[in-house]
Amino acid sequence: MQKEIVLNIKGMNCAACSASVEGALSRVEGVIYASVNLAANSAVVVSEEGVTEQELITAVEKAGFGASVAKDGQMVTQDEHRFHKWEIILAIVCGVVVMYIGMGAHWNWPLPSVVSPDIQPLNYALIQLIITIPVIFAGRSFFTNGMKALTKGHPTMDTLVMLGTGSALVYSIVMTCFIPTDAHAVHSLYFESAAVVVALVLLGKYLEESSKNRAKSAISNLASLVPQDAVIIKDGREQKIKAGDVKKGDIVLVSIGQRIPVDGVVKEGQASVDESTLTGESLPVYKGEGSKVSGGTLVSDGVLHVEATNVGSNTAISQVVKLVVQAQQKKAKISRLADKISAVFVPAVTAIAIISAVIWAIAGQDANFVVNIFVSVLVVACPCALGLATPIAVMVGTGRGAQMGILFRGGDVVETTGAVNTVLLDKTGTITKGQLHVTNVVAENGDEDTLVRLAASAEYGATHPIAKAIIDYAKFMDIEPRKPENIKNVAGRGVIAQIKQGEIVIGTKEFMDLQGIPTEESRTPGTTRVYVAFNGAMLGVIALADEIKEDAANTVKMLHQAGIETVMITGDNEKAAQLIAIQAGIDRFVANVLPEDKAAEVQKVKDSGKKVAFVGDGINDAPALATADVGISVFGGTDVAADSSGIILMKDDTDSIAQSILLSRRIMRTIKQNLFWAFIYNVIGIPIAAGVWFAFGGPTLTPMFAGLAMAFSSVCVVLNSLRLSVYKKKKSAE
Repeated sequence: MQKEIVLNIKGMNCAACSASVEGALSRVEGVIYASVNLAANSAVVVSEEGVTEQELITAVEKAGFGASVAKDGQMVTQDEHRFHKWEIILAIVCGVVVMYIGMGAHWNWPLPSVVSPDIQPLNYALIQLIITIPVIFAGRSFFTNGMKALTKGHPTMDTLVMLGTGSALVYSIVMTCFIPTDAHAVHSLYFESAAVVVALVLLGKYLEESSKNRAKSAISNLASLVPQDAVIIKDGREQKIKAGDVKKGDIVLVSIGQRIPVDGVVKEGQASVDESTLTGESLPVYKGEGSKVSGGTLVSDGVLHVEATNVGSNTAISQVVKLVVQAQQKKAKISRLADKISAVFVPAVTAIAIISAVIWAIAGQDANFVVNIFVSVLVVACPCALGLATPIAVMVGTGRGAQMGILFRGGDVVETTGAVNTVLLDKTGTITKGQLHVTNVVAENGDEDTLVRLAASAEYGATHPIAKAIIDYAKFMDIEPRKPENIKNVAGRGVIAQIKQGEIVIGTKEFMDLQGIPTEESRTPGTTRVYVAFNGAMLGVIALADEIKEDAANTVKMLHQAGIETVMITGDNEKAAQLIAIQAGIDRFVANVLPEDKAAEVQKVKDSGKKVAFVGDGINDAPALATADVGISVFGGTDVAADSSGIILMKDDTDSIAQSILLSRRIMRTIKQNLFWAFIYNVIGIPIAAGVWFAFGGPTLTPMFAGLAMAFSSVCVVLNSLRLSVYKKKKSAE
């Protein structure tokens, strides 16, 4: 037996942190898989049944971080700021003052004589030290956490900042001690570098955390839509209770401006309901007696009495929040390279800093230059950008998807969907409305009423779309079907029913052939044909047709423009399938496919080297959804179909199919941009800081500029990802 445990992690600040936590969890005996998400500050652990939550928490704490079990498997949807605003302001103000004093002597800026390095060199040093102390206090966590990580053997970004600024600070203090006997030591101070680097990194981390909070806004906004209270009608009286205390069958009263706290059915009243939180559709939907309503949706006008069918964590909005949160916890494969680099990043950078300093010292450079190189290399390196490149884009992108009514089950699903080049669509309910209606009845002996009555009797009590269409047609014709004594249903083929007068056989032409009943070619091409026989004699044919969805053709065209091949799979006959395929503009179709054979058809396309998405919503689609590289189903379809899907669509339209693939591609493009920036920043920045450019006649990189670059590198990655929050779906094919 295996189980999944979700933890909220505290104290992670960079990719090296998440790599350390992941390694610590993976080393716990019995853990099968561990995945840590820096952007979400969470970890998902799959383990054997015997592994306890406390063992995992202890492992994280030993690595130098904090952990707690996520309630109901849900992660924290809002970060707490690691630093206070007043600390940031204090650090920046003091940092600017120290920088002015320290750089003023070099650039001939006006300075009071009391801090002049020429007139009062000791004052010059001591005043800088005094003003630097508040900056170090504001950034004290860099030093405490950095030292803790170093002693634990898992150095992090805090360790780099601690080593870099700490070295500059200690070196400056030592040089200050030499000033009374050697005034020239005043030119070997790095107080401004230590202060400004800490201030800039503080500002950068604060901006990064603010951006991460904004990235989580889609999730936190969804979570806030789950109503906390409900008004139920009990014994004729209104009673206000907690939404979680509502039970199935309770009648809930919802008035104008209130959110519906449960999933249910309207028993009384009428209203317009804003369902944009679930479907992304801005136009309110009319609800009256018998209408289904979902929790979290808003009553725009009117009053509804709703009988609860799903309550608490089982409501639609709660399931949506759960799915969106789960999406953050599953990593895309593309992030593995960054994870591997992050695991060795800080030790490698530290080694580069030491080696660079030693080489320049051997080359004859003075101590000031060597310290400058050592500090710059440590400070310029940024593992944060690597760690945030993938998860922050997935977080923002999947959050935007939820706002559009598209739910991804994880970053791995986003990555796979972005590579899809072939979409297989189940016809009924996907391309068509799934509402068959009788278009023609052809009776061999001209007695259409008898033909319809026998067909409706054979389908008595069935819920299949064909059965429903025939029964509805019988009611329309005022024909009363008779309940059969016995029914044998052959899935995808037909029905054999026994009545007092004899045996009714109804189904496909192939089914009739199997029963040995001769049939003639139908005179109703382009329709779904149901043959009806009684006591071995053919009575005639009922022709049915299904209407294509209004947006189907436009969706197929958008898929084609994106370079995606479309294939329709249906159990219909060749002519009926061809008619729908032509209307929708689909590349090719496969007709006469039995439900159990859909998965085999999907596998055939996969075997040809295609990356396949299958779209369906019925219980018989579950095997095909699971077989495809990506299964796409409609929320409100069967639970089995939804469980087999990587993407769940909240709107029953075809447009969402194309939008889910196009959004996935945009997310993947953003991830690649982030990774490129993170890699190229470190690949270029670290060598420059190490003095490679200087060796060929260029300038060196000062610690202050290195700190500035490091502070904003991860912010750039987050800001680039935040562009996904304003992603606009493609409205129509051009």
